[in-house]
Amino acid sequence: MSDELSTAAASAATFSPQDYLLGMVQRSVTTRENVRIASPGNGEIILLPAHNAFYANVRDLAEFCRSPAASLESTPVAGDVSPSSFNSVRSIKDLLWQASFHASEGRLPEGCSRYDVVQFRYWPNLTRLSSTSNAARISALLTRHPTTIMLVHRLLGITKEEVCQIYSAAHSAGIAYVAHSFGRNPELASVEAGLASIEASEEVIAKAAAPSERGLFRALFAKISGL
Repeated sequence: MSDELSTAAASAATFSPQDYLLGMVQRSVTTRENVRIASPGNGEIILLPAHNAFYANVRDLAEFCRSPAASLESTPVAGDVSPSSFNSVRSIKDLLWQASFHASEGRLPEGCSRYDVVQFRYWPNLTRLSSTSNAARISALLTRHPTTIMLVHRLLGITKEEVCQIYSAAHSAGIAYVAHSFGRNPELASVEAGLASIEASEEVIAKAAAPSERGLFRALFAKISGL
């Protein structure tokens, strides 16, 4: 694969938080500045990072999170504003999860690799967060074992895109961490390229495998991991 094609493939598999609400929330958390973010026709979100809180009066949060950052209006909130100024607030970490989950659409944030060895620090509260049908299974595996994103997809028999979406959300919310990253060591770039090539070959083999063999493998893994 040429360098040009490799770059195109990598960019298609990742997204920049700065292009969405996610980047605006991350910037507010970093600077500790209270900010009001409005989406014309869709409401507003007020960030209070010093209190780990946010207030939302939004018609469609998923649409808000997927909107281009250029379409959102950001203004500082003057004065000493506290959570008691609003009738209902939530943890800003919940917003980081939601913003990343909806912006992801099956992609990873820039700087992350599908071959990173990752783990969850604790279980996300999936009852109040946007999730997918296999989010609990992904969480169960990643809270117990440091695993590559690609291996999660294979072990659980679900799409790479679903794993990437849940991991993106958990990573942005501080629930997940990278135990080892190919992207942080330039010497391992060629290793990642080799893994990508192996992945393509394994996909062909997996599709050709008998259903009974695939079922046996998954049953064995489920017994070992307790899923």
